Amino acid sequence: MVHRPPALSFLLALFIGSVLLHSCTMPERPVTKEEAMELSRKIEKSVARHNSTLLDKIFDERGFARRVRAETNISLDKGLLEGAIEGVQKARFGQQIVQGLGTDGSYQLVKQYEKDNHQHLLFRLYGNGNINYHDYELVKRGDTIKAIDIFVYMSGENISKTLAQTLMMMQSNMRDMPKADQEKINKINTIKALLAQRDFIKAGQVYDELPAEFKKQKIFQLIHIRISEGQGTESYAAALNEYESLFPNEPNMYLMKVDVYVLKKDYAKALESVNKLDSLIDKDPFQDYYRGLMYKLMQDTTQSLECFERLHAYMPGFSKGMIELIAAYTRAGDMNKAVQLVKQVKADKSLSPEAIQMLFTLHPDLQKAVEAAR
Repeated sequence: MVHRPPALSFLLALFIGSVLLHSCTMPERPVTKEEAMELSRKIEKSVARHNSTLLDKIFDERGFARRVRAETNISLDKGLLEGAIEGVQKARFGQQIVQGLGTDGSYQLVKQYEKDNHQHLLFRLYGNGNINYHDYELVKRGDTIKAIDIFVYMSGENISKTLAQTLMMMQSNMRDMPKADQEKINKINTIKALLAQRDFIKAGQVYDELPAEFKKQKIFQLIHIRISEGQGTESYAAALNEYESLFPNEPNMYLMKVDVYVLKKDYAKALESVNKLDSLIDKDPFQDYYRGLMYKLMQDTTQSLECFERLHAYMPGFSKGMIELIAAYTRAGDMNKAVQLVKQVKADKSLSPEAIQMLFTLHPDLQKAVEAAR
């Protein structure tokens, strides 16, 4: 009888959303820069249309399986690996990305580059006020371009490594685990359902029942952070601090520490984390959005305005960037530029009437200047 770990498909779906293999005999072939860029355009278009099909099937199953095995220091049980394959397929990577967009999100290419004779595509996922990065390592099977692995900045490692560590943990613990604890692991699917319902309190209660040894693992810690984020500032800060204590040197801490320092109102340290993350990525102009917000919290009007101007030049259609730039012009006393930008967003309807009214409510002087300009 094939051994399949309980709830593994739900666990993988939760991980991919917080933060993939049948046999194939076609040989790997190199991907050209032009082919990589063509794939990036297809990804951007499909996600913009909320079509997840392309990314749901993005993994090169044979190569990814080889990566998972290479990350383990034990011989994996065949049934366990097959269960992982099934779980990865059910996780639907593309669907998780589309769901993560929210109402104003985007999935955009930051850069294309080559490393160790493999083409890479680095994408930025922004949605619901959250940000993450996915670094695709590409291979070619026949005429199809696939990802042999994906480095997820939120987890600070390749998906293959996260999966391998999870499989090793399960192989070491599941078979000798008391039946009561195995049933608790099966409650991962309950957590998934509760998160879909945005019932973060009950999701946290179910999470607390999981075996203590499992909750120390990175994949469970990331799920815990996702749960705690919906429970309020205090719970979220505690979850981030717990993660940092368990994984103090992880590269993804730059991403998480922005939230940690903002919650502590240490905006200078938050800005430092933004800059370190940007350096790790090797520059993303979108990070000017977060720099601008940090300078705004530090009441540095000049630096904040410069950041939002650069952001607007890079992403003129980003609505939150427009709002912040209009507000920054207003705070700086440059009403002419603020009024002109309000006129522009009204004319091209790039901001909703509700967003413009919110700006007027926060900045009554702006509303008076706009009315006077008529």
